[in-house]
Amino acid sequence: MDGPYRFKRLLEIIPGFLSWFIILFLLVLFMVKPLSAAIVMIVYLLYWVCRLLYMSILLVMAHQRVLSKRNVDWLGKCRDVQSDIGLNDVLHVVLYTTYKEPNEVLEGSLNSLKEVDFPRQQIVVVLAGEAREAYSDLKLDAIKKQYKEYFKDVIVTIHPNKIEGEIPAKGANATYAARQVKEYLLNRGLKLENVIISCFDADTCSDKNYFSCLTYNFLSIPKRHKVSFQPFPVYSNNIYTAPAFARVIEIGSTFWQLIESMRYEKFITFSSHSMSFKTLDEVGYWPVDLISDDSLIFWKCFIKYDGDYRTLALDVPVYMDIAVGKSFWETVKVQYKQKRRWAWGVENFVFLGLEFSKNRNIPLYIKFSRLFQTLDNHINWATWTIVISLITPLVLLWGRLIMKNSLVMFNLSYINTITFNSLSFILILCVIISYEFLPPRPKGVSRLIYVSFVLQWALIPLISATLGSLPALDAQTRLMLGKYLYFNTTPKARKESNAI
Repeated sequence: MDGPYRFKRLLEIIPGFLSWFIILFLLVLFMVKPLSAAIVMIVYLLYWVCRLLYMSILLVMAHQRVLSKRNVDWLGKCRDVQSDIGLNDVLHVVLYTTYKEPNEVLEGSLNSLKEVDFPRQQIVVVLAGEAREAYSDLKLDAIKKQYKEYFKDVIVTIHPNKIEGEIPAKGANATYAARQVKEYLLNRGLKLENVIISCFDADTCSDKNYFSCLTYNFLSIPKRHKVSFQPFPVYSNNIYTAPAFARVIEIGSTFWQLIESMRYEKFITFSSHSMSFKTLDEVGYWPVDLISDDSLIFWKCFIKYDGDYRTLALDVPVYMDIAVGKSFWETVKVQYKQKRRWAWGVENFVFLGLEFSKNRNIPLYIKFSRLFQTLDNHINWATWTIVISLITPLVLLWGRLIMKNSLVMFNLSYINTITFNSLSFILILCVIISYEFLPPRPKGVSRLIYVSFVLQWALIPLISATLGSLPALDAQTRLMLGKYLYFNTTPKARKESNAI
């Protein structure tokens, strides 16, 4: 094995090794020296009490920030902003990557795009299909005819199957489509620096203010080509038909994105996002051989511009589907696979380690900080619910049986209570804030479902213990062993009218 390959394998091993080391170390320490294990657990739980309170503060601040911008006239601000280019100079390319989604899913997304308050003759829609889906060209051509009159243009691209150097993933499809769009733009004399491209999943429904807000921020920022624009995802399109546990998981994902948007130094692109087409072209588009295209495009830009790149949180949402299957257990399986795919973002650590070793222009402290943040996030994801839900109760049970009067065990029990009280406080916040993002109740759905929306949060302990850390630990273990994950498309279906 040559040096670069060994270095790459070392980077792949580190996250899984550290996560398993933490879990096994605590278990072995518990069996060998339970008193020492209790002391370690006290420190660990104190750390998480502080972290949970910190995250709850960020969630409240993010929520208030979003509420304060809810009634802003973004289109009016676009007309008034002082910039080197004007509102009429901006063109939006909205790229939907599709693979086996039913027509009603795409139609729901395009219907929401029809209702935006931005001039639709400045919007080009791209329907990016896959050749490995039978008759995808016919399906997308029919949708194109249905919606072409509403936009400047609708373009259909079909990504060929088995291109050398690619894997069957969203990033490869999006990159192929964007290259076709570049030719389309240049042939019409359009400037790439005035084009904003938004890469959306097929189920992504735009808020009516999204493109006006996006355009205003694009016009008003001096370094507009060194910024990605990130809306916060609200998983509500099918919220009234999804199982309760799936609702809780996806609402939690929304809250996590809100929290991350307040940590400006750590915020990166996730799922549906927007950016300058000029920038996308300069960095070589999304990765075609990796799964985490949505976050890796940020890191490609970060490295290309020697660290002078950031993600800006937009204060308007996009609405997406909760991942569900045809039955309860299939939904559990779908949710697990989706979270494991998200957790496969640990490959960012490998990508950064390799690219940072080649780049001499980014300061060492920035490299170390970004690598540590990435590693810290993924290790915490893979370990914290296992430690809190499994190891801590074991230590407490042992202490009550063997060391009933121990001061250490009393303190551990006390800190554990504080931890769960902190979690309960966050749950109350979640119940209150989640109502802000509920779409109107469809006809035929009982008002009693709102009771379910409150009671569903009681599932958090069970969800945390089963679908919390396990998908992340699974992903890291696969990477550590070289058992690479392939892109798993989340099935989508629409059983109700569009949530917008």
